[in-house]
Amino acid sequence: MFRHFASLVLALGVLVSYAVAYTTIMLPNSQECYFERMKQGQHFSITFETAGKLPIDFQLNDAHRSPIYSMPHSGEGSYSHVSTGEGRYSYCFRNNAPHEIVVNFNPHGPEEEAYLADHDASPAENEVRKLSHNVEEVKDHFSFMLFRNEVHDQSVSDTQRRMFNWAILQTLALAGVCGWQIYYVRSLFKVRGVV
Repeated sequence: MFRHFASLVLALGVLVSYAVAYTTIMLPNSQECYFERMKQGQHFSITFETAGKLPIDFQLNDAHRSPIYSMPHSGEGSYSHVSTGEGRYSYCFRNNAPHEIVVNFNPHGPEEEAYLADHDASPAENEVRKLSHNVEEVKDHFSFMLFRNEVHDQSVSDTQRRMFNWAILQTLALAGVCGWQIYYVRSLFKVRGVV
């Protein structure tokens, strides 16, 4: 009973970690931007990863659309920023490749970060909040790992299926060539009168 309950809790934890992560499929030569309203002094952080570690460009812009941080040609990354002014900040992903790229990202907005910076809390509450934040980061990383594992499992199963089909084709071709050679050799000896 306990094992069943533990596996249920683990499955729910995995589903919750997928619920907080965002996944987008970026078309070739496209850009996708997301926005976060921030006031001065608020903290924002983001972690991202692409399937297969394919390179994309990441850029964080302030409220005036001026670039704050740029990470070109990266398959994964994380960045945190404290806003210097009020407004709508944006973070953008750009795919310059001629193929689609799957991007999985987790933004942590000012609401989450404000929870960690409650100054009226006791030292024990602050430590619990920091621990909670660290657990969230571990969950983010775990969801990236699960996502990566699913992509690689699909790739491995496709490769194994292709190899199996190719082996069957080779076996049939080999059996056909052997049958043809036996037939040819027998007919050659029949003509000469040996058989």
